[in-house]
Order: sequence, then C-alpha cells, then structure tokens
Amino acid sequence: MKMTLYRYLIKEQMVPLGVCLMGVSLVLITGRLFQLLKVLFTSSFTLGDLMALVALAMPKLMLFALPMASLLGVLLAFVRLNSDNELIALRAAGIGFHQFFPAVVSLLLGVTLISFVNMIFVIPPTGKAFEVKLRSMARSGLPVLMKEGTFITAIPKLTFFFQSVNPTELSVRGIFVQDRREEKVRLAIVAESARIVYQRDSNHLTFKIANGSITRVADDMKNAQAVSFKAYDLSLSLDELIGSARGSKMNKREMTLRELYRVIVEKTGDVGHALEFHQRLAFPSGCLLLGLIGAPLGAVFRQRGRIAGITIGLVVFLAYYVILSAGKGLGENHLVHPFLACWAPNLLCIAASFYLWRKMRLETPFKTFQLLQEWASSWYRLRRARKGKKT
Repeated sequence: MKMTLYRYLIKEQMVPLGVCLMGVSLVLITGRLFQLLKVLFTSSFTLGDLMALVALAMPKLMLFALPMASLLGVLLAFVRLNSDNELIALRAAGIGFHQFFPAVVSLLLGVTLISFVNMIFVIPPTGKAFEVKLRSMARSGLPVLMKEGTFITAIPKLTFFFQSVNPTELSVRGIFVQDRREEKVRLAIVAESARIVYQRDSNHLTFKIANGSITRVADDMKNAQAVSFKAYDLSLSLDELIGSARGSKMNKREMTLRELYRVIVEKTGDVGHALEFHQRLAFPSGCLLLGLIGAPLGAVFRQRGRIAGITIGLVVFLAYYVILSAGKGLGENHLVHPFLACWAPNLLCIAASFYLWRKMRLETPFKTFQLLQEWASSWYRLRRARKGKKT
C-alpha cells in the first residue's frame, strides 16, 4: 500500500511540474529574446543562430525556472487531489498527511539534483559560449548599422553619421561621431574617411579615422577644445554594442565553484565573489524548500480556490526572489554577511514549510486561507448569479 501510494503521488506531481517547467521556461526565453532585440535586428542572423542562442541561454534560465516550477507543480498536484476529494478519502483510510512527505521529497530531491548539476557543470561553459556567440553576432551586424545619410543611435551614448558607405571594405567617407561616454563632456568628431578594423581580441573593434578634427565641450558650456588630426583610432567594446556593461561581474558568473572558492580564500573580504558563491548554492536549494511549501498550500485549496492557490504560489516565489535580491543588495553594501544575504529566503522557507506541514499533520484550520476560500467562493457564486440574470 505504501509503495502504491508513493508511486501514485510521484506520478501525480510529475505531470504538473513538467507543464509548469515548460511554461515558465517559455516565458523566460521570450523575455530574454526581448532583451536581445537590438542585437538580433541589427545583425544578419539565421534561424540556426537564434536556436543556438536559445540553447546556450537555456541552462541559465533553467536555474530560475526550476524553483518556480517545483513550487507550482507540487501545489497544483495537491490542489487536484484535494479537489477530487482524494485527500479526504486517504485520511478516512487512516493515511495522514505526513505520509505524503517521502513522495514529495523524493521528487523535489531529483529536481534539486538536476539544478545543482546544471549550475556546477553546465552553466559556466554555456555562459562563456553564449557571450562569444553574442559578440560574434554583434560583429557581423555592424555592417548593417553602417547606413548612408542616417543618424545611427544603436550603440548607447554614441551617435554616428556616414555620408557614403562601402560595406564590402568596411570603409566610410564623410564621418560624424558624437561621443557621450565620458561624464560631463561631449566629444564630436568630424573627418573625411574611416575604416573598421577588428582587433585580435574578439571583444573590441576600432574605427581608423583619417583627416578630421575633435571638439570637446563641457556640459556647462564654459570650456571647449578643438584638435585637428591626420589619424585617430576610436576603439569600441562589443559589450557597448550589445548593451552589456557587466565587466568584472561577467567574469564572476563564468567562474566555476572551485574558482570562486579559491578567489574567496585568496582575497579575504571580497564580497562580490562570496555572494556569487553562496547564491549558486542557495538558489538550487530553493527547488526543495519551495516545493515543500507547495504541498500543504495545495492541500488547503479546493477546486473553486484553485486560482487563489496559484496566486499565493506566485506571491510566495515573488517574495522569495525579492528577499534574495534585497539580501544581495545589502551584501554588496557590506550591511549583511554574504551567507545570510543569500540564504535568508531559504531559512524562511524552512520555517514556513515546517509550520505548514505541522498544521496539516495536526489538521488544525488555516484561518487566513479559509477567509480567502470564502471570498473566492462568494465571488464565484456572484459571477454565476450575474450570468443567470443575463440569460
């Protein structure tokens, strides 16, 4: 009987968890593609390039999708069991709610293990490959930005104007550049010609500008300088083209756990690397802890309270992520220890899951959830009554 119940509960949880994982992943992929619109629409990308970007971004997105899918999948499974009165039947047969714990934990431990393997072995290499692919697309897309007689503002804080363009040789004539990357100073370049040269470092390219002048004007308009030149190199980072200003943060994200730990040991007091190290361990653990909250939450709500249950599940995950983000901000400002900054939401989840499981084992009522169910039922009856009047 125990093994039959165990297998049945595992099967009932796997289906909604898989559906939730697909749905959350689709939403995250769509959001990521919207962030990359500037690169995608200014480069001659193919369907293969797009699929490669999605595949390389997927491991990082799965790190965020798995905890949310664990919470919603387990919650929906127990909402379904409660709606069909299966939980009541099991209780009548002498099976307490605490006997569901092994089946819930087994599934969540499997998801947590997948998340840890993804975080430790998959994310670092795919993160590097994603940046290389993105920079490659940015380089290939630069000729598309070279348009004649048009002010080009695709690169942040830079404006280009070219009188004539030769895309095959990557050369232009009649060039105007406004550079606002330096604070409180505006720089304008006017020159006869320029050509683009790719640096050996794949992250940089250079405008070789010939026969022109540079004008520097302060924002207060009190100081100005003008210089003529025969040759001038305007160097650009491809991170500027793809809207990335992460710099050293990207290096931390590309490191493995062992490399991060080595840096933490060698550089005592390096908060940035310590936060990255603890966050990588804390976030996959959320799959287990958030899922444990989902089981008793789902058992509280019946069919008419399904929407309220899903809403509370989303609120729980949002609260988890907000606390994690706030803790990270406090940790970066040296107000909270990195361990507490990253593990605080997990500690709160442990306390919440212990409280909820204990309440379900003792079968004591949840007054707050009862009020929410009554409100949902009243709203449902009112809606049906209005529909009846219309017909």
